[in-house]
Parts: sequence; C-alpha cells; structure tokens
Amino acid sequence: MRELTAAGIVATPSMPLGRAGPFLIAAISWRNLWRNRLRTGLSAGGIAFAVMLILAARSAQVSGMATMLDNATRMVTGHVQIQNSAYRDDPALRNVISDATAVAHALAQVPDVTAVAQRAVTFALVSVGDRSYGAQVMGVDPDREREISSLPDMLIEGHYLEQPTDAVVGSLMARNLGAKLGDEVVILGSMLDGGVAAMSLRIAGIVDTGTEDLDRALIQVQLGALQDAFGLGDRVHMVIARVDDFTQVGSVVPGIESAMAPFGSNLTTLSWQRLLPELTQSVELKAVSSAVMFGLIVLLVTFSVFNSFMMTVFERTREFGMLLAIGMRPNGIIGVLQLEAVWLAAFGASIGIAVGGALIALLGHVGIPLGEMAGGMLRRYHLSDRIYPELDVGTLILAPLLMLCATQLAALIPALRIRTLAPVDALRAAA
Repeated sequence: MRELTAAGIVATPSMPLGRAGPFLIAAISWRNLWRNRLRTGLSAGGIAFAVMLILAARSAQVSGMATMLDNATRMVTGHVQIQNSAYRDDPALRNVISDATAVAHALAQVPDVTAVAQRAVTFALVSVGDRSYGAQVMGVDPDREREISSLPDMLIEGHYLEQPTDAVVGSLMARNLGAKLGDEVVILGSMLDGGVAAMSLRIAGIVDTGTEDLDRALIQVQLGALQDAFGLGDRVHMVIARVDDFTQVGSVVPGIESAMAPFGSNLTTLSWQRLLPELTQSVELKAVSSAVMFGLIVLLVTFSVFNSFMMTVFERTREFGMLLAIGMRPNGIIGVLQLEAVWLAAFGASIGIAVGGALIALLGHVGIPLGEMAGGMLRRYHLSDRIYPELDVGTLILAPLLMLCATQLAALIPALRIRTLAPVDALRAAA
C-alpha cells in the first residue's frame, strides 16, 4: 500500500520514509523548493545578483591590477633583478656584478625567463651649455632594453639609442637644461678606479614617462659607451629579467638562484615584490578591501536566505509534525531542508555565473571607461583609460562556494528548531 505525505514523499511498508533513496530525496527537495515560487525566485535572484556582482567586480579588479603591475614593472624595474648584494643599500659605482655577460647568459637559460638585459647605472653631472644638473646615467643595450622596458616606446621626440654617441633624456631634464634634439650633452663622473670619466654625446631623443622623478633625473646611453667611459669593462650593476607570468615570479626565483650560485655568494636575486614594496602593499590593501566587500555581500545573502527558511519552517510545521509522527527522524527532515538550500544556491549561482560571464565578455570587448579625470591621469602614465576585465577563474569557483556556505548556514539555523518539535504539538499548532 502506498501513502503520499504532505511533503510529497512516497512511503511503503517495505520502504520506510527515512530510508528513501538519495535521488528521490533530491527530487522531492527540488519540488519543495517551488512550493512558494515567489519566495524562491526572490532568494535565487539575490544569490544570482551576489554571484554576478562578485564575479564582475573581482574580474575587473584583477584585470586592472594586473595591467597596473605589468606597466609598473615594465617601465624600469623588470620582474626580477640580479644585483650585487651591497648595491640595493649602497648604489655606488663599485658595487658591480662581475662577468656580467656570463651572468646574463645563465639567467636567460632559466625556464620561464623570456627576456634578459644588462644595465650599468651611475650618478654624474650632466651639462648642456652653461647649465648643469645631477643625473642618473643608465647604460643599456638598446635591443635588449626594448624586450624588458617600455621606456623606448615613451619617446615624445627623436629616436632611441642608435649610435654610441646618442643619449636619451627625460622631458623635465631637457627643460631644465634648456636642451633640444641634437644638442651636445657632457657627462662628468668618477671612474671605477677613481679617475675622471667624461662623455660627450648628442641628444637623440626625449622621453616622457609621466613620473616626475624619473623624467627629471634620467639619461640613458648605450651600455658599451658607459662601460668604456667609466672603466667598468664587462661589469654592470643589474641584470634584469622578464618571466612568463609575473604574478607567479616567486616560483621562478628558486631556479634563478640556483643558476646564479656558481657566480658566488655576492649576488642577490630580487623579485618585483621586493623591488617595489609599495606596489605590493597596494595589491594587499586591494585584496583586503575586496574581501570585506564580498563578506558584506555574503552576509546580506545569508540574512535573506535565513528569513526565507525561517518562514518555511513556520509554514510547514504541521507537515514536519506528521513526518515525525510516521517515523522520520528530525535529522532526516533537516537534511531535506539543507538539500533544498543546496538546490537554491545552485540555481541562483548558475544564473549569476551565466549573467556575470556574459557581462564580463561584453565589458572585456568594449572596456569600462574610467572617466575624464582618471583617464587623463592614466594616459599621462601611458596606461589605458579603460579597464578590460577578464574572467577570473578563482572567483568563478569561490563565489558559488561562498553562496553555498551562506545558504547552508542560513537554512541550518531555523531548521534546528525541528529537533525540538513534538509531533502532537506540531500538528496541533498548525491546525
């Protein structure tokens, strides 16, 4: 003989109610979810909106931060630098990397390293006519530098270093010196052995990075010319590398350190996180602010679902009393409610993922404009004035999981009331 309970569960003498199969329980919990379509729709809509918001906001933030970090490391720093151990604290001419060509070759052989360049850096007096200023003189290999740095693409006048007698100066330095293209620039400094180093060059290009400190003090010359003038030989102050994925540079550093071991203990490997600590702190601050925002969203969803399931428990008190009376255990009823919460989270999250994915695809194509003020500032730093979000896989997994945990918690708290229900009282209270 078959009996149909108020919850829609079919029971027979040979199949007690508490032993219904998992597929049957899953089907019943799905049907129960739609007994109040408006409430379920509103709860699922809230979950969908939360998933969409988290997915879209996080994807835009991750893409924006990745662009900012890539541009910041591409300008001068690079992803990884090899330096003399003393150079970071004391950037003096004497703190050099010996046998630089061999070091650069060994670094280029490390897996995931995509480009390597050498730089020699010194501080000297730069003069044009009767005007003189202190400057940071950077010797670079023009071909290799293009693979590492975006500076060669930031020229506003002239061309990059084509001849050993060429020099590229910052825009503010050129203004302070009253210099223009073709003017002679004289560089005076101290050689490695203490003698006087002198270079006479022609201004071949003027660069505008948008960073005042850099534009005011930077002058680039060919590496070989600087090494000859300052008596460096095959020595430089840093060997710089770019890697496949700069966000995973930490996994590349051990391989680089192993490759540098044969060259002695006076070399140190510095990732961009150590070279740009303020940028690292900015990323961490953004991550914390995102976590707080997402936590508030999850909390709001939890309260919404909690209210929905609290109403469910009160409305179905008579039903639960009957289920208890015919032998179903309280934990079994709670399990059905929890499964309903799983269906609710899965349904809402699926809608949120679909809508959020479509939104990210659209915005990834057209971009998100940042406004005239912010856009103008970014363009000054040679950055795009739009954010082009890309789907963040980590958030695609995390957002539904957060909603699942929120709905499970929200459903469990009112469902625990079932453990205190007496069948007779429950049937009488709802009668």
